[in-house]
Amino acid sequence: MAVYIPKQINEFFAAAIEPFSYNLRRNIYIWFGILWGLPIPLVTILIQAHFLEVSGVENQYLIITSSPLQWFFLAHPPLFGLIFGILGTIRNDKDTQINIMLGKFEELSTLDPLTGLKNRRYFAQNFHDECARSLRRKEPMTMLFLDLDHFKLVNDTHGHYFGDLALKATSTCLKEQCRPYDTVVRWGGEEFVVLLRATNENMALHFAERIRQKIQDGFNPALPFSLTISIGLAQYQDNDTLESLTDRADKALYHAKHTGRNKVVTWSELASAG
Repeated sequence: MAVYIPKQINEFFAAAIEPFSYNLRRNIYIWFGILWGLPIPLVTILIQAHFLEVSGVENQYLIITSSPLQWFFLAHPPLFGLIFGILGTIRNDKDTQINIMLGKFEELSTLDPLTGLKNRRYFAQNFHDECARSLRRKEPMTMLFLDLDHFKLVNDTHGHYFGDLALKATSTCLKEQCRPYDTVVRWGGEEFVVLLRATNENMALHFAERIRQKIQDGFNPALPFSLTISIGLAQYQDNDTLESLTDRADKALYHAKHTGRNKVVTWSELASAG
């Protein structure tokens, strides 16, 4: 308690010098204070007026308002307004701090801590907005499902340090290759998802090939081993859900993984092949 009280006093005096404490338009706590203190002078005036009237004294209200004691009571509404205004500033500052903390927690909940990419939760939250934008602008949109080949072997042979380094390097590579308005997320493990705005399947195929080639050619000199990546892609169709679009891209990826890896497979190619 001995530490807690001085902290509150410091907060009070710090708030007392902030302009918000005296802002009659924005700080509604000032008006709460004025209304809170208003009954005190009103009650004392009525009581004193009654006794003066009973005593036969004329000009009761003139006498009352000229009394120094009544001035003290009349000062209560602005005094309470002042105190409540300062307390309102403290409350406003606390609310601001809480909102900032909640914003940080929300951001952390949608970030992958290892790679710094957005995570699967963010993608699920953002997907419907991207679909609405695509439909509103009548633009195509394509999903890439990417998976590093033989990643378990990387961890088993070189250790998890280099495994994590490979994931970070892959994330950096994807961000560098993508446009600012594309969505890049770490889906889980060694899997990544990219959602490409204003991009049809054919354009996405060239984009995916560029990524595949970049990784195959050795995209990070810090890695003492080579990597390859398999990619499946599917274009968004009307009334697609996250599950249906992801399922098609995942099946294209599955086909790429089981037909040699280090390749790009499109859903339309897979569907036309039966």
